[in-house]
Amino acid sequence: MKFSTHKNSLQSNLLTMICLMLLVGLPTSAHSQDYRNINAYMDDFGKNEMFVKKTLMDYSVTIVESQLASRSNAAAGKIIEKLESMNANLRNNNKGFENNTSLRDSFIKMNQKTISSLLNGSLILNDYEYQSTLSLSEIGINLNQKEKDLVSYYEEMKIYEKSKKAFGNQYNMILKSSNSKNVLEYNALQNVLFYKINVIDQKLTSVISARDKKGFSDCLNSITDLHQATLAKTTQYNNAFKDNTLNAANIKYSNFINDQRAKFANLFNDYVDEYNALQILKNSKAPQTNETVANYNQVVRNYNTKKNSFYTVFNTLQTAKKVLYDSWFVTNGTFLKNNGEFENIHDKYVVTK
Repeated sequence: MKFSTHKNSLQSNLLTMICLMLLVGLPTSAHSQDYRNINAYMDDFGKNEMFVKKTLMDYSVTIVESQLASRSNAAAGKIIEKLESMNANLRNNNKGFENNTSLRDSFIKMNQKTISSLLNGSLILNDYEYQSTLSLSEIGINLNQKEKDLVSYYEEMKIYEKSKKAFGNQYNMILKSSNSKNVLEYNALQNVLFYKINVIDQKLTSVISARDKKGFSDCLNSITDLHQATLAKTTQYNNAFKDNTLNAANIKYSNFINDQRAKFANLFNDYVDEYNALQILKNSKAPQTNETVANYNQVVRNYNTKKNSFYTVFNTLQTAKKVLYDSWFVTNGTFLKNNGEFENIHDKYVVTK
């Protein structure tokens, strides 16, 4: 998976920027403001929220191709700084409407969840290299925790939507709230599936480099388990959107990674067996004779043959994998572009009774 580092950093940046910048949507004035009526309060609140959502969705379509991976950390730091500053301004200057701060407080809480999620790494999905240095059990724990954290993150968003609806009901207003699956939540859950597959595949690559037969077998078994889990999850997601392209892309990619076992497992084991046989001869203290030299040369030839046979297939699959990997990002960007439109604020944020 070495080929994926740059692209995956871009995708991680995309996911982080979408999930995080989405929330930076309520600029506050330097001074406390009193609103004459609820419509004025919600108009300001809604315009800012919806404007930022639309702007960032438009931005998210192009960020994969245009955003440099080196900017990711700097951007994250700026997001945290802006969120913290915004929350402070909200607490000090936004007195709510008629001293009702429930909507403001829910928004602040959601922003704080964003800050925490960014700081604890739960939204980071580009750490393949680091994860591959861990044991499979440690990787499993990390992957499960990341998925739980992501689900928790979007639960906070749902709480905010409920608070917004309840706030509107208090003032006889119907505010637009999404009861269906959020396109960004759906996209993030699909990203997690893709991330998990690539993490285990990166681990597989590392044990191949180490000629670790047990590690190789364990990785293949983990890939099989993950493949079954991916098929189960994508089945659940199948009816979430009419556009199933991203779902299909994950299934196709998972199938490819899982099918590697049939294509090179035996070749790898034969190659490692010949390598080990060669090491035994190299370390042997037996006297050199014509027979031992001839045997050694034959083992060397066998080793080279087995090694070349394995790497011919492995390298071919790596090339094919890169094509699928790159194609996944195109599908992801297209999915967001086609399904991430946000409505005009005056049409959808406040619904006329």
